[in-house]
Amino acid sequence: MDQQVPTVTVVIPTFNRPVFLIRAIESVRRQTFDNFEIVVVIDGFDPASKDAIEQIHEPRLRYLELSEKVGGSEARNIGVRSANGRWIALLDDDDEWLPNKLERQLAPVQSGENDGMLVTSRYICHAPGSADVVRPRRLPKEGEPISEFMFDYLCYFQTSTFLCSKKLYLRVPFDSSLPFFQDIDWFLRVSQDEAFKLVVIDEPLSVYHMPTGRTSITSALNWQARLEWGRRRRHLLSRRAYSRFILGTCVGRAVEDGAGWKGFATLLKEAVIVGSATPYLVTLLCGAYVLSPKHRKQLRDRLFFAKSRTLPGQTTDRVS
Repeated sequence: MDQQVPTVTVVIPTFNRPVFLIRAIESVRRQTFDNFEIVVVIDGFDPASKDAIEQIHEPRLRYLELSEKVGGSEARNIGVRSANGRWIALLDDDDEWLPNKLERQLAPVQSGENDGMLVTSRYICHAPGSADVVRPRRLPKEGEPISEFMFDYLCYFQTSTFLCSKKLYLRVPFDSSLPFFQDIDWFLRVSQDEAFKLVVIDEPLSVYHMPTGRTSITSALNWQARLEWGRRRRHLLSRRAYSRFILGTCVGRAVEDGAGWKGFATLLKEAVIVGSATPYLVTLLCGAYVLSPKHRKQLRDRLFFAKSRTLPGQTTDRVS
C-alpha cells in the first residue's frame, strides 16, 4: 500500500541546538491532527543534531543535512522545495506548538481552495523569570494596512505561527540574502501576492521562547543597518507604518549606539517627512533621547495598554 500523502509539511531549520530541536519536534508529534510530515533542515555540519534526530523513531520525520551553512532563510526554502504536503507550517527550532495548532489552523484552509491564504495566530511569549504573555497585544482592525499593524507596538506575527500553501511559499520564498528581519520581510512581501488572504486564529497556538544568554543577529544589529532595511522595503510600508518602524525598531537602538543629535535628526526626518508620524510618535521619538529605556517602555505600556482595555479584541492576556 502506498504511504499516505501528508496534508502538511512542517519545516524546521536548525543548527547546533539539539535539545531545543527535540522539544520542537515532540510538540509536533503531540498534534491532534496527525497527517503531517516533519522536515528538519540541518544548516551545516552538526553531528549533535543529526544524532538527536536519529534517536527519534518517527516515520513521519526526515532530515536534510546541508554540506555548508546557508542561513535560516534558505534552509526554510530548501525544506519547502522538498515538501510533499500541500500546506507548509514553519517552526523555529527553539519554539514549540500547542497540541491543537495544526487542527485549528487547517480548519479555514480546508474549506476553500485559496492558495493565497496565510493562516497565523496569537502565541505565548515565554521569558524565564517573567509571566507568560499572549502576543500580539491586539488583532488587525478591519481595513487596517497589514504593514501598519506589524509595526504597531507589540503587534507582530511570529514565524512559528505561519501556515500557508506550498504554492504561495514557492511564489514568495524567504530572501536568502537577508540575515535579519527574515520573517517580517517575508510577511510584508507575501502580503503583496494577488491571491493573499490573511486568516488570524484569535487564540495562542504556539510558544515563542525569548532568547536568553545569547545574542541574536537581529538584537546585535546597529541602527544604520535597521534603517537601511526599512529604506529598501519602503515600498511595502504605508507612510504611517514607516514612521512606526522608525520609532519601534531604529530609535532605541540609535540611542544605545550613541548616534547623538545627528542620528536623531536623521530619524526624525525619516519619521516625519518620509513617513507620516503623528504628534504622539514624534513625542516618543524625542523622549527616546531623554528617557531611559526602562522609563520609555513604562510610558508606552501605560498608554497602549490603557487604551487596549477599552477596545474589543485588543486585550493583552497573561497566562498562568
